[in-house]
Amino acid sequence: VAWRIPSFIVSLGVLEMARGLAYQMTGSRTAYIGDSFAWLSNPIAFGISPSFIIAFVIIIVAQAALTRTVFGRYLIGIGTNEEAVRLAGINPKPYKILVFSLMGLLAGIAALFQISRLEAADPNAGSGLELQVIAAVVIGGTSLMGGRGSVISTFFGVLIISVLAAGLAQIGATEPTKRIITGAVIVVAVVLDTYRSQRASRRT
Repeated sequence: VAWRIPSFIVSLGVLEMARGLAYQMTGSRTAYIGDSFAWLSNPIAFGISPSFIIAFVIIIVAQAALTRTVFGRYLIGIGTNEEAVRLAGINPKPYKILVFSLMGLLAGIAALFQISRLEAADPNAGSGLELQVIAAVVIGGTSLMGGRGSVISTFFGVLIISVLAAGLAQIGATEPTKRIITGAVIVVAVVLDTYRSQRASRRT
């Protein structure tokens, strides 16, 4: 944020640093915590758990904030053309810091959901999921070039990736095969995203 370093690259770099620190602090051992958080993942009615309800509320609130508030419009503007937003007299820095802080909070909530399901804190949990997240976001219609995205669409992107993963597991696909297919999906999604962005820029 401070030196205008690409946020995407910094996020991946900090992720690896944090993961290495977690391995160092835990000795790569899993900490079993019992059922202290199990209530989060236990169904309460119609097979729906509190974690699903919380996630659903977060999705609705985030979508409303992105599409129906000045804050959301500023974020879209920063993603589209940060320099133009700056020239309009708006300082992008506090908005970016706030968004990164919120993402950290949501990552922590997601970690609690996983702990409640596993009844353990595993430093290896989530390893490799970043590629699936990127695939889900791009499939959901968010542009890696910035300026286009929707929380609801990303949710459907997650559903598509989840169905794909479940289908591959159902047919007994090996781990290398799963990785190859996931990588191919990401490449195709990025190519389509780039093509859409180029067509849009030509029209303007």
